[in-house]
Amino acid sequence: MRANAAVLGTVLGTVLLLASCTSVVTGTAGTVAAPPPSTSGVESGEPCALLSPEEAEYLGLAEEGEFTPGEPSRLLPPSCMWSPVDPNLDSLNVGLATDLPLVDYVDGAQPEETVELGGINWSRYLDPVGDEAVCLLAAEVSQTSFVSLMSSDFTNPEKSCEVAEAAAPFVAARLPGGDPAPEPTRPPSPLADLDPCTLLTPEHAEELGLKPNGEGGGDEESVDCSWDPADDSGANSLMITLYPKRGALDSTDEPSEVIEASGWKWRLYPQPSDIETACVAELDVTERSSATIFGGHDERAKVCDTVMAAIPLVSAALPAA
Repeated sequence: MRANAAVLGTVLGTVLLLASCTSVVTGTAGTVAAPPPSTSGVESGEPCALLSPEEAEYLGLAEEGEFTPGEPSRLLPPSCMWSPVDPNLDSLNVGLATDLPLVDYVDGAQPEETVELGGINWSRYLDPVGDEAVCLLAAEVSQTSFVSLMSSDFTNPEKSCEVAEAAAPFVAARLPGGDPAPEPTRPPSPLADLDPCTLLTPEHAEELGLKPNGEGGGDEESVDCSWDPADDSGANSLMITLYPKRGALDSTDEPSEVIEASGWKWRLYPQPSDIETACVAELDVTERSSATIFGGHDERAKVCDTVMAAIPLVSAALPAA
C-alpha cells in the first residue's frame, strides 16, 4: 500500500540526510500550525503557501497542509505535508529552503533525470532507503534556495512520482519563471448527489429476499443504505456504500470473479478478511470514486448469492458507465 503521512515523514527525514555522515537523532519531528499564508511565493519562506486549498483538493489532498519547522543543523528545510483524502493515494511533502544550497541538501548527489513541469526544471534524486519507491523532485531557485516535492508508492514504485508531478505545475506557478497554474477543477463525481437507497426499488429489494425499504447512513467520506432480510432464512443484511471522493481500496487478494453489468465491472470477494459469512463486490466508478455492495449468508455455499443478484439491479440504476 502507499505510504501514509506518518510513514512518509519518517522517510523524509532519511532522504534529506541522504546517507551523510551526520548522526541521526531519534524521535519524531514536531509539527506546528502552518504560518499564515502569503502570496509572495518563495520569498515568504512558507512551504504551506506554495499550494492553495483549491489546488490541494484538486490533487485529492486535505485542503490544509501541516507545517514542520526546519532543522538547519540537520540540513532539513521547513516543509509542509498534505495528507491524502483517498487512502489509495499518497501524501505530498513540499520543502522550501531559503538559506541552504541544493547541492548540500542532496549531499552532492547527481539527479537521475530532469523534467520540465510548469515551466520549471525539476531534478529527481533517488532515496538511499526507498530507492524508486520514493520520489524526490527539486527545483533550484538560487544558489541558496530551492523547492522540493516528495511522494511515494511502495506497492507500485513506478507510480511514486504521480502525486509530486501532479503538484509540480501548481507549485511552479509560485516560483520565478514558472508558468501560470492550471485551473484546479474536475468534473463533479457521478456519485456526488446520488442516494444509495434509490439504487434498489422496493420491488427489487423484495425479489432479493429483503425488506422493501432501506435505511440510509454514512460518514464524511461515504453514504450508504442497508436493507434487512425479510425472513430468517440465513441471509444477511445488504448494504450499498458510495464513496464520491475515494477510489476503491487497494486489495492484495485477487477477486473470485469480475461481473460485468450495464457497462460496469464489479470485483467479487467472497469471505473478505476471512469472514466466512460475508461477501463484498467493489466497483471503480471513476479514478476517485467507488461503490461497494456488502452482504452474506450463514451458509457458505450461498454467501455471495444476494450480492451477485443485486449487481445487475444496482448497475442499471447507476449513472451510465
